[in-house]
Amino acid sequence: MISAQELDKGMVMLKTIWYALAGSLVMYVIAVPFLLGEAAANVTADFYGQLRLLLYAAAGMTLAVSWLARRLLLAARKPPAPSKSRQHPVVQRYTTAMIVTLALVEAIALYGLILFLVGRNPTDLLLLSALAAAAMVFYFPKKNDLIDLAEKFHRTD
Repeated sequence: MISAQELDKGMVMLKTIWYALAGSLVMYVIAVPFLLGEAAANVTADFYGQLRLLLYAAAGMTLAVSWLARRLLLAARKPPAPSKSRQHPVVQRYTTAMIVTLALVEAIALYGLILFLVGRNPTDLLLLSALAAAAMVFYFPKKNDLIDLAEKFHRTD
């Protein structure tokens, strides 16, 4: 079973990762428009429209894949194999699932950033960043999830 100390140490690391990625979302929305000023890419309205449609569809698919990837990574029946890491194997499994999930969610905000850079439409940046932020709040690391995962693997030993 996982000790309280290992659990707390794992949660600190996971929350640090989460806050760092959430901070990058804030930077996309605040700093990038400020730093770029009025600079704009030269693209046609048709190209921008197609790219916008593609990236909004990709955002929806990425959101679905993030949910599925997290479920698959956490639903593995076999307990994690011990490694040379100082982390408990269950914390390693949960950390891997969280990093993959949060990276996928971060990509949604990057789609908005790309659309902003190409089309200078702040709505795209704000909408896709808000979607990513909402997903990040939904996927915030929870101690109970980690405890449940540890208990699940303890039962299968």
